[in-house]
Amino acid sequence: MIRRKNALLDTALACVERGIPVQTATITGAPDGDWITDVDAARAVWDVDEPPNLAITSCPAVAIWRLPRIAGAYGKRLYEQERPSVWPPTMQLPDGDWITCTRQPDMDLGPLATGVEYIEPGAPVVIPPSTTLDGRLRWDGAKFPLHPLPSADAVLSKVLRAEVEYVELHGQLG
Repeated sequence: MIRRKNALLDTALACVERGIPVQTATITGAPDGDWITDVDAARAVWDVDEPPNLAITSCPAVAIWRLPRIAGAYGKRLYEQERPSVWPPTMQLPDGDWITCTRQPDMDLGPLATGVEYIEPGAPVVIPPSTTLDGRLRWDGAKFPLHPLPSADAVLSKVLRAEVEYVELHGQLG
């Protein structure tokens, strides 16, 4: 019997191996279980014919940020223009906002763009390759969590710059 690749299992194992807690989630994106930090426990949950969705949370290994729709999109383009060697995993949410992942900040970040929100440890975020009511979630950028993450300052400073430039051109965020 040929078994197709289980991308949810691969992602769950890669997260746990890098110190990122994982949790099952429902099709609606609701958390559904305890945080898992053990490879064997993750394998037991996701190594099934129909694996559940996968959620992670901010922890010492990753900072998860919610970015506003306009400043997040434009900030992503500004970051891209610098041709960075490390690209942050980023996905767009159904409401147009963005989720992105960075390393935990190692210093005070100073002011952040309006609407930028740090997702606190313990708050689950459903990540690709999960499937939700809106369809399969996808990352834009490097394969998370296999590639290194950029610094929070490198990404968030571009979102702040995007907000400033947008307000200068248009008068307000829309």
